[in-house]
Amino acid sequence: MNIQLLTPKIIPLSQKRDKSHYSSTVMPSNLSGLKADTVSFSGKMPKSQSVFEEAIEQCYISSELHFANVAKKFHITLKNVCEKLKDLGFSYDELYNQKHPVKSLESFVDKYSRQGYVQDTVRGTVYWPEQHNIEVFKKFLDAMKEEGYEIAPIKVKLSPDSSTLTKVPDLEIRQNGVAPEDLEILGEFLKMAEISKPRSSSYADYQMRFVPISSGGKTFNKLPLELIMLYGPHYAKAKELESKYVFNITRAFDKLHVKLNKKYSEKSPGRRIVNNIDVIKTRLREDVSRPLFTNAYNADLKVRGEAKLPVVISKAHSAMLDGYMSGIRQKLPLYYKERRKELKTDEAIIEIIKNSSEYKQRTDKNISPEEIKRLRQHLLDILPRYEAEDVGVVATAQALLKETIKKFGEK
Repeated sequence: MNIQLLTPKIIPLSQKRDKSHYSSTVMPSNLSGLKADTVSFSGKMPKSQSVFEEAIEQCYISSELHFANVAKKFHITLKNVCEKLKDLGFSYDELYNQKHPVKSLESFVDKYSRQGYVQDTVRGTVYWPEQHNIEVFKKFLDAMKEEGYEIAPIKVKLSPDSSTLTKVPDLEIRQNGVAPEDLEILGEFLKMAEISKPRSSSYADYQMRFVPISSGGKTFNKLPLELIMLYGPHYAKAKELESKYVFNITRAFDKLHVKLNKKYSEKSPGRRIVNNIDVIKTRLREDVSRPLFTNAYNADLKVRGEAKLPVVISKAHSAMLDGYMSGIRQKLPLYYKERRKELKTDEAIIEIIKNSSEYKQRTDKNISPEEIKRLRQHLLDILPRYEAEDVGVVATAQALLKETIKKFGEK
């Protein structure tokens, strides 16, 4: 089994780097028969592909023992390094790390189906409160290297217009107050790590992937091992709560066939759906995520004098969230009615073809009337399925929202 088929390396999320190119992303070869059904309005792979998902499951199952063995060795190393550097603030929470050292089958299939890659099959967490101290962070990396692990290299385009790939470290520092010059101490390669802002929820961390150091020096095509550095146990708990009660709703929306980053005309069903989703995300971020992480940060760093923020969704906001979610469900039939109308024009079909990855890769750029006709009929045939799937996605998101309101709603 080629593990690289399952866990290709990804480009760190950065506005300065071209995220469209993945250095080692490879789809399993036995999925090639699904090629004809890979064009949708959202540009995402259709979700009802049991053959596709079954292939992913089999790949995961056949490598599960290998994943477990790799995770065991990686976590022993993390524990040893944290023990060695405990006076510098590093700590390893064995109970927390035992929860999900290897991504579950269900989560793996879901992520691969949505993204086409999984970058965190094996993962671990380390606590470190002084996340602006790059000099201390270097000591952690040096200790990991002594144990036989180094930051994985990935190849990226440093700008969308670049025609060449550059090797950079798979390391992202999501922190305010860390500047590029602060990374000079890490050396020529690691100083190219990505520095980004904390999330809008105020969530901040270090995210990196390691690979074992081999005698030959080759580090590509190895299973990357993800490590997240959090401030401490309170932050880890906040991350779990945020993932369950906020992120799961956001992730559900990502499964929609509706293209969420498209600019729709004013008062169109697409515009209403996108606006409603944005309002839901914003409200949950402000009422739940931000106070969770702020309180956790203050607790882990023992910040005194800061009042604990309430993590609560008011009754007014609860009613508003429910109304916006219902509005999404109501607009879906109108959205798909517009999609069917659009398909009547050749221009819309041509645009879909030109935006497909298959068209961009082929040498013959001519689009024949037969090709337009075939794709039009294909899309008309699958639109009812897409609409039904989107209704199911919204129903799932609505159920998750009810759980969130039950947990954090004003009593």
